[in-house]
Amino acid sequence: MMQSFKIAIAISCVVAALGAIPRSAEVYDHQEVEEQCGLQLLQERVQVLPGPSRARRAPALLREERSVEDSDDAAAVESTTDSPEEEEKKATAAEMSGVATNAAGDLGTFLTALGANIAMLLLFFLIASVLRRRYPLVYSGNVVAEDVPFTPEDSLFGWWTASAKITIDQVEEYAGLDQAMLLCFAQEAMRLLTRIGIPLVFIVGPLHWKFGGNRSGDDNLSKWGMANVVDGHPWLYWLHGALVWAVVLMTQNVVFGAMGRFLVRRDRWLKEMPAPRSTTVLVEGIPEDKCSDKLLKEFFDGIFESDVVEDAHMMKDTAELLEAISVRDAAQLKLNAATFKSDQEDMAYYKKAFEDAEKEVKEARALVKSKADTPGGVNLTTGFVTFKCRRDAELAKMMAFTPDEDEYDVEIPPDPADIIYTDLQADPAVQQVRNIIGYSLLVGVFWAYMPCVLGIAYFTSLGNLSYHFSFFEALAESPSIAALWDGLVQSIALQLFMAFVPTFFVLIFSNFFILKAEAWAQHRIQDWYFRFQVTFVLLVTAVGSSLMKTAVQLAKHPTSVFVLLANTLPLATHFYLNFLPLQWVTHGQNLMRMVQLFKFKAFAAIYEEPEAKKHSEPEDQDYYGMGARSARFAFMLVLALVFSTLTPLITVLGYVNFFICRKVYGYLTVFAETRKPDLGGVFFVTQLTHVQQSMFIYIVLMTGVLLQRATNILPGLLAGSTFIYMYISYHRFFTAFRWESLTFQDLLEDLDKKRGSSRSTYRQPELCE
Repeated sequence: MMQSFKIAIAISCVVAALGAIPRSAEVYDHQEVEEQCGLQLLQERVQVLPGPSRARRAPALLREERSVEDSDDAAAVESTTDSPEEEEKKATAAEMSGVATNAAGDLGTFLTALGANIAMLLLFFLIASVLRRRYPLVYSGNVVAEDVPFTPEDSLFGWWTASAKITIDQVEEYAGLDQAMLLCFAQEAMRLLTRIGIPLVFIVGPLHWKFGGNRSGDDNLSKWGMANVVDGHPWLYWLHGALVWAVVLMTQNVVFGAMGRFLVRRDRWLKEMPAPRSTTVLVEGIPEDKCSDKLLKEFFDGIFESDVVEDAHMMKDTAELLEAISVRDAAQLKLNAATFKSDQEDMAYYKKAFEDAEKEVKEARALVKSKADTPGGVNLTTGFVTFKCRRDAELAKMMAFTPDEDEYDVEIPPDPADIIYTDLQADPAVQQVRNIIGYSLLVGVFWAYMPCVLGIAYFTSLGNLSYHFSFFEALAESPSIAALWDGLVQSIALQLFMAFVPTFFVLIFSNFFILKAEAWAQHRIQDWYFRFQVTFVLLVTAVGSSLMKTAVQLAKHPTSVFVLLANTLPLATHFYLNFLPLQWVTHGQNLMRMVQLFKFKAFAAIYEEPEAKKHSEPEDQDYYGMGARSARFAFMLVLALVFSTLTPLITVLGYVNFFICRKVYGYLTVFAETRKPDLGGVFFVTQLTHVQQSMFIYIVLMTGVLLQRATNILPGLLAGSTFIYMYISYHRFFTAFRWESLTFQDLLEDLDKKRGSSRSTYRQPELCE
């Protein structure tokens, strides 16, 4: 039920982002809007931002909007720009996010921003290369630990050649299947963008430029795109109807091919899964009269009518024990610091404190164990059952043990070293309430985003800064500086704010949901962070000033989504051409590992360098973790695909992005970062799912554009017919591949080679001596 609730909330959030037509994008008369969209949103007139932003938007608006014939009406429109404060309140989310509409002169802005991004990227590469040789523990920690397939060259750019040399098989062996499939996704993205981009850039683009009819006027950046094609063109829109089919077919071909290649690796990963994980099941909903280690073992032995269970561990309430352990660990940390400083007085004090705390821990542990044999009591309703044979464990996952489906609910357990044991101690009744609060907060993150962006964009707008601070007046008067500011600063501000979104999700997940394992928390971040990026980056131009109004209007008129996307997204293609190169810079920032370096230097003042290295790892798992990285990778591909036929140049920028990803993370994951818990490619499957879901947005967008611009509805219907194929193909994706578990035939071919196990038992760590 909660899963359905989650899906419903996610859908409502995406729907909310589709429902309002930005007032700054086009001017409609009342009758046309009521006929086309049924949205009576024209009580507000067009608003534009002050300063340079207004000047840059004006040409695009003049090209896209109907002319204002009445001079008094035009004056009324202009009169709405009394002050920056009033205009900020009226502006849409797209405007306040720095998503300017296309305009003449954007080519210069694009080239300036592109050059700046490339310069920053090369600078970051150079800094990281120098730091790698200066601090090998931080930038080549796995090389120092001799846990790498080969030693990189000691040259300045040895990391680049090492990344080029590393194979996916080696990444899988030394960093895990999840990390290997992240690099595979980058490679598949490059393959897809090559197939789509070559014909779009070298064939369709020249056709737009030569035969489009010069619809873009002085906007030279749009010459290669669909914006240069005049309305009612006799044959180019038919070509675009066919291109929608081509993009969808090639995308699905690459997705299915990638999934087929993944199955080979997933099958091997499952077969190489070490004990005890491969032979253990997680059991929830155990009746209270069966809640003890002995009774749990006897139950499953009785089901199989044989001695098949090797070990059984009930989850136990260890709150007091964990509190005693935290006191002991704090004393241990202070004792280590005193020892490092050779402070004899503090050493004696903290040694006594540590010994007393250790005694308390032993007493608390003995108390829990003494009560463990009695059903109930300290025993909770969740446990782990480890079988002697993997076949029996697989059979147990398929069985229904009692008529009550909530009793003896069996599933695959997480890695024993990755389990959040405290989550498994939560009270089920209390957890239901926490789940409701958690989902409400997730929706709140979506709803609160726009007010936060309004505040950030207000203080980064050069027009507003010049209005309040005389220092910025000279900058605002310079067209070149204003262009650079518009191309970089607001995009950077948006990027920085987006970087904190995964942290908000982590706080909600960790405090209100049962995660069971850190890796599954990362998977939740991936899912929700991707939705957030689609809503507030990809579809931000379709978001009005109120999400509530947007949701209500779209619910009343669902088919207006075609008109909505067609009237908004094509007007901001230049912003996304600037947005993608900015992502290149973030990869260079990741390579520098500045946070790890600062932490290492800080801890090195207290500990020896090897110990300081342990305390400085891993990198922040909110933003740099597997979940957020996977979401960003998928979103970058989605961005390139959705705008591919509108502005073919974006496929080139997308290809470069994934080429950089392959180089940067090909080095980091194997040679620098510590190994993370592995889910065996779950993130990769979710990425492919997200890409397919985005194709529905692409189809709706292109269908709406063709219905509006072509001389008749046939090109639009041709594009829209891909929806049927995409729907069938999307559902076939989930039925054609069995990847989550092994078949019995696979079990007969179980490999002798096994990966090393992180822990040898599922017993709670605090109960182990």
